[in-house]
Amino acid sequence: MCFWFSYMLLCNAFAQLSDACTATAEQLKHIEQRLAQLNSQDPEVITLHYLFLQDCLKELKDIKNNGNDLLFYCQNKKALQTKAQDLLTKADSLNEIFDEQVKKVDELFYQKAKIEYIFADNDKTEYYLNRALQYNKHNVDALLLKVKLKFEEKDYEECLTLFKDLFNHNELSEQQENEIYQLSSTYYYEVYNLGDSLVKADKGAYAIDLFQLLETFCHEIPSSYCNDDYYHGILRSKQGVYDSYIAIARAARERKNYELERKFLRYAEEYLKENGMEN
Repeated sequence: MCFWFSYMLLCNAFAQLSDACTATAEQLKHIEQRLAQLNSQDPEVITLHYLFLQDCLKELKDIKNNGNDLLFYCQNKKALQTKAQDLLTKADSLNEIFDEQVKKVDELFYQKAKIEYIFADNDKTEYYLNRALQYNKHNVDALLLKVKLKFEEKDYEECLTLFKDLFNHNELSEQQENEIYQLSSTYYYEVYNLGDSLVKADKGAYAIDLFQLLETFCHEIPSSYCNDDYYHGILRSKQGVYDSYIAIARAARERKNYELERKFLRYAEEYLKENGMEN
């Protein structure tokens, strides 16, 4: 009876060792497949695949550290250990590549955005720019390209937000500063002229949002072309300036923008004085 019990224990032990050999071989096969599927070039998956790689490295190091005990009775012990070491060498090499790639995921997304911008696919361009900024909100080149994109789409409010971010929260190279100043100048004059055209078309009330953007722009963005009298300058080019001042003041009041209302009422009063139209 004791002999039979000992025999069964020994058989179970050998069975477990055999299972360990088979399990390790399967584990190495699975790791090899996972390593072959890792992509270090596509920014969409780099960070996820980097985590997969860390799991593979941990498993391989565990096999290396525990291999002598785990594989002691395996007939193919040497082959399994050699396979594990080869995969560990490959994984270490991949890890060096991924260590560099995860640092520049934002730049890889930006490069994809540039390509889509060239082909005028605005949706994809914006998607890749947002992904770049998701990884690095201080990627100045991505911010600059997004300004260009939003400017082309006439999204002046978003442009202003991006300008403020660029000037106030980022370190800029001289080249980047020059590009931003050129963009902001183009932005200012386009918004200025659009406001002017609305006033000339007797749609001064519709220009209020543009005036408010210009006011914020001139208060917060460094420039050499802004002055405190830019509202005045826009409206002086129109006949019936006084009526436009009053119309805009009235619309501002309806929107409860009392500061803007007072400003245009003052312009109206000054216009009457300058043209000898006072009562």
